Parts: sequence; structure tokens; C-alpha cells
Amino acid sequence: MSPEVPDKGVLEATLDTIRDAVLITEPYPDPVITFANAAFYGLTGYTPPEVIGKTPALLQGSNTPPDWLDIFRQPASSASDAPVEITNYHKDGTPRQLEWSVSSWPAGKPAQYLIAVQRDVTGLRDLERHHLQLQVLAQMQKLVSTAGLDLRVLRQKVADVALEATGAEAAVVEEAIGDDMVYTAVAGTARPVMGLRLPIDASLSGICYREQVPLLCPDTHQDPRVARSTAEEIGFRSGLLVPLLHEGHCFGALKVYSSWPHAFRQDQLELLEMASQVLTASLHDARQFKREQERRTLLVDSLPLLISFIDDDYRYREINAAYTRWFGLEPDRLLGQKVVDVLGQEAFDNIRGYMSAALAGDQVRFETTVPYALGGTRPVEAEYIPVRDGEGHVSGFYALVRDISERKSAERDYLTRAYNRRGFDQHMETAFATASRYGRPLSLLFLDIDNFKPVNDQCGHAVGDRILQKVASLLMGLARESDTVCRWGGEEFAVLVPETGLAEATELGERLRKAIATDVKSPLGPITVSIGVVERRPRESRKQLAHRADKALYRAKELGRDRVEASGS
Repeated sequence: MSPEVPDKGVLEATLDTIRDAVLITEPYPDPVITFANAAFYGLTGYTPPEVIGKTPALLQGSNTPPDWLDIFRQPASSASDAPVEITNYHKDGTPRQLEWSVSSWPAGKPAQYLIAVQRDVTGLRDLERHHLQLQVLAQMQKLVSTAGLDLRVLRQKVADVALEATGAEAAVVEEAIGDDMVYTAVAGTARPVMGLRLPIDASLSGICYREQVPLLCPDTHQDPRVARSTAEEIGFRSGLLVPLLHEGHCFGALKVYSSWPHAFRQDQLELLEMASQVLTASLHDARQFKREQERRTLLVDSLPLLISFIDDDYRYREINAAYTRWFGLEPDRLLGQKVVDVLGQEAFDNIRGYMSAALAGDQVRFETTVPYALGGTRPVEAEYIPVRDGEGHVSGFYALVRDISERKSAERDYLTRAYNRRGFDQHMETAFATASRYGRPLSLLFLDIDNFKPVNDQCGHAVGDRILQKVASLLMGLARESDTVCRWGGEEFAVLVPETGLAEATELGERLRKAIATDVKSPLGPITVSIGVVERRPRESRKQLAHRADKALYRAKELGRDRVEASGS
């Protein structure tokens, strides 16, 4: 008997509520699309007539692996649902990094359909690349900050870091010796060709060296400047090249490459160019180290982030120019000062634990807020990278701090400045992971403004908006810094309270209820709220926790409003 297929209308309505994109295709040999949900059309820019009856090949582009449709061509009875990341393309040509999970239906039988779920991880990968770039620059700074480094070891470390930073298959330091460009350091798949010599006058590396300009080669098969036979021999199909320049003198080139065409982006070329400047300063005679250190300082000062070295006494020993702009103080007012004296006791207490971890040898990354010269505080993302002396002891750490005000703004509700659902979900995911891993308490409050519709209808939306802003302001003012306040939707709010059990969360709910009833008024009278409170159970999902909080809120409404209902079941 064939498996029973759910009613088509119910199926489509259900799938359209899912935030991830979903495709349903007929299976092997050709995956023909029979259904796509609303999230898929929003993600790709296509319309149903452009998708239904077509194959997923419409999403591929220049950087999509040619065999990517094989995820749909598994034997129909054993299609894999293991996630696979693939570069696909929006209708307008914009590349997106998508995570695909494909499974068969019905499971365990010859499949009638394949169900493909796509999640857009482009932003996540961009953030990971940014963190990697910070690590690269910090590693470069550390490599060249000490005189007397073995240049052979330094070259090798630079090749290794360039390989990791760009995700290339191979990285090479090439230096001009006589009429040739010689591979003096190699990493990745280039290791077997250490010492390779290329004619300066007949190679892409030679052009980079002679003309002293960075080069992005998308495809060696399309670039007449490339020595094709050598490129194919070493697996060079696309690559980045930057000159190793110092005081007008070019030592050679730093090159990374891949066996795939179009494997690199312009931002990777810019990163490689910055890194190469640090390398070439190190190649200079150690007797000129002091002068070259100033050159490196200029490079670090040009970066749009705060970079400092903090010793084991919590004092600033090195800072870049961004510190002067941020705090409005000259370098001599900052260097040698303790962090607590610059940031203030409250901000220092918030980050002291992370500093202790860095001084213990751990590399840490976190978000916090720090004072700003123009007043108030700003949200930042910080990364601490320990530095060890010759005996392996941690002598301090590099602090890389980036202003994330713009990113945080995107996580906030435009009217109330409370977190929106997107921002709240991110905080809830982190809090849930911590609570689950360490068995810590976590509670959730749902609040709804009582009888809000008559206020909007009779007094106007401007009055309603001011009430929403006042309620949000009170919630954020009474919540702890570790709590997360969210405008859940309309006149409903949520408060996530980590490290808090049901009894303490209920007390918080009562404080919030009383404060709102006392301080928030409308032309129709006092404003009150109904509140539902729940505590996370072991093995409970985020969705289940939110559902129980919603039920507790509904019960508070049924029992007369302007009350707090806690639920342990």
C-alpha cells in the first residue's frame, strides 16, 4: 500500500510557516521541484512559476561545485540528511552560503520524494571569516614584534597563516633571486614544490614583483599572463598575489592558490596585502627594527578596531590610534595605565574574568559594553589572545576590540529598543546551551498589556506607541544586565532570566507588574500587565519552554488580568 500523502493544502500551509527554506523534489535520476515554501522564495528571489517543474540547478553559479546535485541523487531509499554547505546564488546573482539537509520520504523505503531544507549561513560564515582575519593580524603582529626572529621560521609561519586566513589549498613565499622567483616557504599542497624557480619575466609572480601591485587571478585558463604548464603542474587554477614591499624595495611576492577557479574574493586580497606589509618589515635587517616597528604601528592604526597589549598587571603596554579616538585621550595618558582606571570599576568587573582566563593561557572571545568618549557606553566584541615569553609563561595578551553598535541595532525593535525576535533568539540559544551544559536554572517571563486594543482604538496609535515605549523602558530598567528583554510582538513582551529559578523569577514578575501599574498611565486609566512565568526543565526545548510560558500568561488573563501566574508544570 502506498503511504498516505497529507492533504496538499495542509502540507503547504504548514511548510509556509517554517523559517527555513524547504524544497520537495522527485528523486533520482533528475531532481524535479514539485514544491517550495515561502521561505525558499524569500531566500532565492524566485517566483513559483520560475521554480516548480525545474531542477535545483537554477541556484548554481560560478562558485557552486559542479557535482553539488549529487546530494539529490543518492539511492532513493538511502538519501542522506547530513548537512552539506554549498555556495548557491540568489536570482540577482548574489552568492549565498547555504546549508542543505536532504532526506527521503517515506523513510526506509524507496523514496517517492526528497525533502531538502536550506539554512542561510552566509552571515555566520562572514563573521567567522572576520574573526579569522583578526586572528591573522594578531598573529602577524606577534610574529614581528620581537627582534632576532629566525627569518626562515618566520617565512614558514607566514605561509601557514596565509593558508589558514584565505582557506586556500596552497600558500607560498616567493623571493626574487637572480632572474627567478624562488619558493622560499610553502604550505598546504605546495609543500612538494619547495625551492621551485619561476622566471621573473614569464610568470604571474614576476609581474606582481616587477609592477609591485596585488593581483587577483580568477582563472589561470583565462589569464594569458600565466605560464599554463607550470600552473597545471602545481595545481594553480586561481590565486591571490601581493608584493613583498619595504621602503620602495620589493623582495618578492606572497601567493595563495587553489585548484578551483574563482576561489577567492577581493576582501581576501586586501587582508593578504596587509599581512604582507608586516612580513616585509620583518625581512628587513634587525638593526632597523625600531624604525620598522613604527611602520607596523601605522598599519595597526589604520585598522577599524581597538588593538592593545595588556600585561599580567592589567596595564596597557601597547595601543593603536583607535584608543585615542575612542577614549579621547592621548597615548601618554593611556600607556602604563591600569585597565580599571581607563574603563571604570563596573566595566572592568564585567571583563575581569575573561582577562584572567587569557592570562591563564586561554584565547577568549565575548561581547560586552565599554564607556565611550562622547558619553554612555557602546557594545563591543572583544577577543583576547595570550602571548608567551621564551620560557612559555604568559606575559600578557593582545586585546582586539570591535564596535558592534550597528550589528546590535539590527537586533533591536525600532520602537521600544528592546530586543526583537531575531536578537532574542540568539540570546536564548546561548542561554539555553549554557543552562543545558552546566545544569543551571533558566526562567522565562511572558508579559501582555491588558486591554490594550481600546487604548489604540480610542486614543490613537501615537498614545499606544508611547505606552509600549514606557513599558519596555521599565522592563529594561528593572531587569539585570544578564537578562534579555524582548518585544515579542504587538503588546506582548518576553524577559529571559538566566541563573534564576521559578521562585525568584516570579518575584521579578511581581516587581515588574507593580512598577507598570504604578508608573504607566493612559487617558483611559492605569495600564496593567498579565505575566506568565516558567522555569526550564531538563531536556526541554526552547519551543516547549515558550509554549508553557504562553499557557501561564493565558491563565493569568483568564483569572482576571493584572496578575502573575507561575507554572511548574
